[in-house]
Amino acid sequence: MKFLKTTIVAFFGICLSLSAQELQQPLEEVPMSNRGYALLKTGEVIEGKILTTTSTRGITKVKLEDEFGESHTISAENIHEFAVAMNGAVRLQYAMERGSSVKKLLTKNQPTAKPEDFIVFRNTSLNGENELLLQLLNPGFDDVFEVFYDPFARKTTALGGEYITWTGDKHRAFFVSKNGGPLIKVKNGNYKDEFANLFGDCDQLTSIKKPRLEDLGQHIALYSASCSFQN
Repeated sequence: MKFLKTTIVAFFGICLSLSAQELQQPLEEVPMSNRGYALLKTGEVIEGKILTTTSTRGITKVKLEDEFGESHTISAENIHEFAVAMNGAVRLQYAMERGSSVKKLLTKNQPTAKPEDFIVFRNTSLNGENELLLQLLNPGFDDVFEVFYDPFARKTTALGGEYITWTGDKHRAFFVSKNGGPLIKVKNGNYKDEFANLFGDCDQLTSIKKPRLEDLGQHIALYSASCSFQN
């Protein structure tokens, strides 16, 4: 009986942990906040006012003004992590992007968690090419897997004779890195195959026969809680 009670407590503990670890809703545009920091690969931290950011498929350059009024222009290849502070404008930005269409508001299979303090962008590269900063969607449970927003994962559709484009909450693709490895693009069409590649070394996940992309955050949280010790 004692063993059963311990098992039940552990099970519910994992469930509570999983429910608290959800993918964050990404922002289609750079956050509307002028405060943040850049953690350089050297370990130096530059904190202060965000003057400008340069973006293509991700952020490629950041310009910050520190507390002494000195400006720093930093390329993505020199940055490990760039974080933008949450403020009222960013919270409104989240609300506006989520409410930009009725379809977004009604769609349930989408990440909706929001950061409490900072929106995090981390250094990575696509196809081994130039380094850039992409928004990290699973801060706090990114010890094994890092999930990044794909800024180009958008869908165009016809509505009332006009064409509209959305990305936001209804995602078609994510980039996932396991143990710092190359990015893997996962989407609805290939998630079942990539699921085996990502989670095939975790017995608690291999029993899932029909994995869904919208459960990616839960799959990562379960892996971290049950199987990360194997790596």
